[in-house]
Amino acid sequence: MADYAERANEKFVEAITKIKESQGEDKEANQAVTDMLLDGTAQFLMPVMITDEPEKERKLLYGVVSMKDKQPYYMMFTSRQKLKEWNKEGRKIKTVTHNFEEAANKAFGDPRIFGFVVNPGSDNFIIARSVISELLSKLNGKAFDLEGEKSREDEDVTFQDVREDEVTAELKAALTEACKKNHNIIKVFFRDMIRKGHLDYVLIIDHIGPMDVTFPQIMEVCKAHSHGRSVALLSAKAPIAPKAIKGVEPFFMK
Repeated sequence: MADYAERANEKFVEAITKIKESQGEDKEANQAVTDMLLDGTAQFLMPVMITDEPEKERKLLYGVVSMKDKQPYYMMFTSRQKLKEWNKEGRKIKTVTHNFEEAANKAFGDPRIFGFVVNPGSDNFIIARSVISELLSKLNGKAFDLEGEKSREDEDVTFQDVREDEVTAELKAALTEACKKNHNIIKVFFRDMIRKGHLDYVLIIDHIGPMDVTFPQIMEVCKAHSHGRSVALLSAKAPIAPKAIKGVEPFFMK
């Protein structure tokens, strides 16, 4: 982690200290933490192990710690000194540096994880999975959910057949493979959406279980294969969903 990132993280540590001292009541500190997570100002060292598979197949296994609730959390450190304070035995520890969005997407790929602990052993600041979900929705911008951005049935949105070109074909192929592996997804509709003058892809997902697990995984596929085009995710349970899928067949169904 570069020194400038650690210096920037000092403000993050100051803010989480104020939050703990105020028992969560310091609104200014809460907003500062949120802003630094969302804009990537905060950078975190995360302990990892590297699997022994051949080089192209090697994976990173992120360090996990249990807190008072006995549940597993990924560890995040704001500086080498904070890591050293936790690693009292002086073990050799490999780390990677992630901003919040990068770390959050890793956490949502691991359904066992309950969130993050920032500076375990000292600050012990927990970022719960529900908070990660809320912040990821803000980062993804276009993600719809039942508690998030309004998606009323009478909203000024029109839907049309999805444009058919090479980008759409690539995205459909990638999504099909991802949906096959995701046991929470039942079927998916793929349409174009015109909203507030903007043309976006929209995926209407019929799913079981919480959206905060399924949606971030699918959004990662969209980011990788949409070539910069905007993609919205809409739960089939949302009030506007029947309008979006009226008269069309799903492009994926189990």
